[in-house]
Formats: sequence, structure tokens, C-alpha cells
Amino acid sequence: MKSKKIIIYCLSILFSGHLFYSCDYLDVVPDNVATLDMVFNNRVTAEQYLATCYSYVPLYGAQAHNPGIGAGGEFWFYTFADSWFGNDQSFGIANGMQNANKPLNNYWDGEGAYPLFRAIRDCNIFIENVSDRSRVTDLEEIERRRWIAEGKMLKAFFHFYLFQLYGPIPVIDENLPISTNEQEVRVTRQKVDEVVDYIVELLEEATPDLPVRIQKEATELGRFTQPAALGLKAKVLLLAASPLFNGNTDYAAFRDHDGQPFFNQTYDPGKWKKAADAAQEAIAVSLSAGHTLYDFRAYNPVILNDSLGVSMNIRGVVSDRFNRELIMGVGKGHTTDLQQLAQARLENFHLTQQQNVKSLLAVTFDVVENFYTANGVPMEEDKEWVESGMYENRYSTKVAEHKHRYFIKENYETALMHYNREPRFYGSIAFDGSSWYGSGRIDMENMLYLEAKKDQLGGKRLQGLYSITGYWPKKLVCYENVIDNTSIMIKEYPFPIIRLADLYLMYAEAVNESLNDGEAVPPAVYESLDLIRKRSGLEGIKESWQKYSIYPTKPDTKEGMREIIRRERSIELALETHRFFDIRRWKLGLSAFNTTLTGWSIDESETQDYYQLYPIGYMRFTQKDYLWPIKKQNLIVNPQLIQNPGW
Repeated sequence: MKSKKIIIYCLSILFSGHLFYSCDYLDVVPDNVATLDMVFNNRVTAEQYLATCYSYVPLYGAQAHNPGIGAGGEFWFYTFADSWFGNDQSFGIANGMQNANKPLNNYWDGEGAYPLFRAIRDCNIFIENVSDRSRVTDLEEIERRRWIAEGKMLKAFFHFYLFQLYGPIPVIDENLPISTNEQEVRVTRQKVDEVVDYIVELLEEATPDLPVRIQKEATELGRFTQPAALGLKAKVLLLAASPLFNGNTDYAAFRDHDGQPFFNQTYDPGKWKKAADAAQEAIAVSLSAGHTLYDFRAYNPVILNDSLGVSMNIRGVVSDRFNRELIMGVGKGHTTDLQQLAQARLENFHLTQQQNVKSLLAVTFDVVENFYTANGVPMEEDKEWVESGMYENRYSTKVAEHKHRYFIKENYETALMHYNREPRFYGSIAFDGSSWYGSGRIDMENMLYLEAKKDQLGGKRLQGLYSITGYWPKKLVCYENVIDNTSIMIKEYPFPIIRLADLYLMYAEAVNESLNDGEAVPPAVYESLDLIRKRSGLEGIKESWQKYSIYPTKPDTKEGMREIIRRERSIELALETHRFFDIRRWKLGLSAFNTTLTGWSIDESETQDYYQLYPIGYMRFTQKDYLWPIKKQNLIVNPQLIQNPGW
């Protein structure tokens, strides 16, 4: 392994011009040699230190931590700054507020986010001490190797998270002793390919000593496994193969002190083959470990008909704790607060439960329109919708019939585009007139419904507590939650970082992109996508396009499948915050993140007035936003650092 020995191993460290003081995550573990001797002299305190390393994993369910929530174009908020969302984090990034003086979501320094370089330092301390067989002498060898592997995977993950935000980063392999001189601790950024190789090598070292699956589920769920390590490896290689990092000539002038570009300027199709092989291996090991695509009815004793049951698959796969589709998810991910933000008002007592029913996490119109029709193809391509005029008139309204009652309230008038959509739409999105299964009611014939016009229970009624678009992310709310006059029960869940469907999507994308021009799309691409579609009650890709699309031959080409795979990914993983990172790695930010956002006219109480599109905001994104800025003060203190272009 190519080593970059950086960071001082002492009471404090100098990193990028910042003085980081002793670790404050475990008060019993001051960062000095004497105390470390105490920490690593027994199994209990050493395991606590490992828990500290895990504690740095970003809270994927927190707007303040996850840029995908505020800056990914999937969610919007009723105002730029209020008591729930300040303008200093990811929503500020979406509004063009990122800067180099005081960067937002600053994972580099740990300002408004976790300090991931400090996390890497603590992982190095842990690995160094546990690797010393004279330390933690009451630790069995097989467990010692497992802990070291967990430390390496955590270190790989923290490098990966920084890499996807900042691009070329310093590689921090080992900590340096206090005697190291000032020049040696001034870090430099590594080339993109070097960073990727380092992360992959760490994961390959870690994988054999990780368990295939968690045996002590009562106490160890959420700790890393071989499927998690292999899934992360596939994710790293997919990112490295993507247009942002693979031969990106936009960064030809972005060069290191040696005059060489940080980004390899030659496109390498072989990187897609590596990503495909990694995803295939991750899938195989995951299946052998017992991971499967989630089936709501297999996990829950309630009796649902086919249509409602299938729609609950996409909701349960996120919020059903530690279900067998989850490959990687750490901790609770701040998902109590996330669910409170996403929960719509469905019953009168929700008016008095403002802390638990905030009802303001709004889904954008782009996400809503992106879902397929019931035929499994895009609205704008569906022959039935286009030829009948339904697509052109999708913003007009229609009264729901009895047959619609599992998804739309009977005799309720709502937008035409809410009818005849795919099951994932109904499991993911709540809208004016939509059903909301669960929330204390598991009888299909006694479901709750959302009414969202002004002055209706779910509409703009309480100051600051409403959806600005008229849509809510039902997918993120556990159906077993109960919020009533006498009890509050919100079931937290680990926010999914990687799940099995994601691996299938990664594999399909990587195989398709590895094809030569004109080469036929292999069956494996369709098969991977069709597994996910079948779980969602849809026919296969080729069958659906041939039968229902105005472009029946679209799945026959690499270019057509690229579009389909990206659409499938954005639907299956909708609201799980992948969109922010996918749009960036595909180099589509200038179009996707520069747009006027619209919603229904939520200030209106009459149906015909409510169902008029109204501008609610504007996303801003420039070329420099593909790579986040390093804080300017760091560059002054450490001249070895080179700023990202444009900042």
C-alpha cells in the first residue's frame, strides 16, 4: 500500500492549518498516550473507542448533515430560513450560497458537519493500537482481526465521503509522532486515481476479516459486514468510472505542484468493467449472506391486497428496521426528526402535535413527475397517456371512483396525474386526496387520507408547517408510527446507505456503460432491472417499452438503456438522497440543478384554483459546484493545499 503518513499523534494535531484538540466524543478517552494506554488495555474500553469511530458516520437523515436532502432537488422548504432550517447548510447550497470563506456542510474541517479528517485520525489510532498484540490482551484473535477490518472500512468510508464532495483529497494512512516537523505535516492532495486506489485497497484488506452476516443481531446490527465492504467498493469504483472523474477534461488546468493534472485526462472504459465486476461480486456475496429484495408482506402479518401490498414494498424497504435488503446503514441516522418533518397532518389531533407532525418536508414536482405510469414507462412516453391527451391534460382534475380507494379517497377530486401511476409512486408520495396507510390504522377499508388544500387539515393552516409543493415524502415515514392524543411512537430506522436494489442498479449501469458503441445490450442488464421492477409490480423493461412506449426500441441500445437505467435509479432510490450525488457524477448539474421549481397553488382552497402550477423557488448551480471549496484560511496556513477550481 502506498502510504502517506500524516497527522500528529499527540494532544492536538495540525491538519490543514487547524488545531484539533483532544477527542470529545468519549470523555473518558483524552487523546494522549497515557490515556490511550488505559483505553487499549481491555476489551470494553477498546470497543467503546471503536464505537466512537462509527459515531463519525454522517447522519444521512439529517438536513444539517446530508447535502442530498437540501441540495439534491428532491425536497424543498417553504422559506429560505426559519426555525427548522437555517440558511447555513444544504438548503443554502441549493440556493447558491456555497462559499470558500465559511463553507457549508464543511466535512473538511468539521464545521456544520462531522470532522471527517479527525474521524480518520481516530480510526488510525484504533487500528494501530488494536493491531499491537500486546494491547487489549483479553481480545480473541478472530475478533481482533474483525475490529481492525472495521477500522479500515470506516477509514475507507470517510475517505470516500470526502472524495465525492471535494475530489482529490489528502490520503491519511498513518498518524505521525509528535516529533514530526512542521513541513512534513503540511498535507497535499492526491490525484483522483491515487485516492480511488487507496480506498479500494483498504476495502479489499478489510473484507476477508469482516463477518458475512451479523450473528448477534440484538447488539451488533449496523456494524460492517462483507456485503457492506464489497458494496462500498462497488460504489467507489462506479463513482470513479462516472463522467465527473473519468477523463474529465473540464479539469485539464487543475494541476498539482508537480504540474500533473489531478484528474486523469484520458477516458478509461475499463473503469466501468471494474465497477461492474465489483457490483457483481457484492451482489453474489449479499445473496449468499441472506440479503433479498424486500417484500412487505413477508415481514408484516397484516393482510393487504396485491396493489396496496406492492406499493408498501418501496416504503418498507426504507423504514422497516434492518430488513434483509439493507446492506449498509449505521446508527439511527436522525430518522426520528426526519419522520416528524415528513409526516403530514391526517387527523385533528395532529394540529396540537406540532413537534411530532411538522408536515413541511416537501417533495419537488420533478420527483413526482419522474415516476412511471402503471404501465411502467414514463408519462411522456406512454402511448395511452400521449394518444388520449391524458399527458397533455395531466394537471386537470378528476373525481376518484370506488376502485381508486386504496390510493385516492373515493369521490375526492384530485389531479389527473395522480391516477394510474406505478406502485412506487403511491408508496413514496403523498398528495391532496391520497391514502396514507398505517399511522395506527392497518385495516385497508379504514385508511387515513390527506386533504391538502388551504384550510384543510393537511394544507397551509399552521404557520411554517406545510408543504410548499403540495407533496409529502410518505416513503420516509414508518407505517407503524402512532401519533395520537394519548401516545407518541416513532420508530427510528437506520437510513439506508446501500441496499440490494442499489447494487443491482449499479451493476446494470456499469455493464451498460462498459459496452462498445453499437454492441448489443446483454441480458444481464435487463435481468438486474427486471428484478427490481417485478418487486414493484411492473413488467420487464423490454416488454413494457414494446407494449406501452412511443419509443419501443429504446431498450435496444446503450444510449437508450443509459436513459432508462438513470430513470430507474432515480425512481427506485427516490427520496433516499442519492440524486444529489448521481447528478453530480453524471455531470448533469448545470441542467438539473439550475431550474425553477414549481408546486400547486397551496394558498387556494378551491379545487380548480389549487391545481394551478406556481413557482416556489430556483435552484442554482455552476461549474465550480461539482467540487466543494476548501476553506480559504486552510490555504493560508498550509500553502501545500491547492484550491478547487472556481473558488
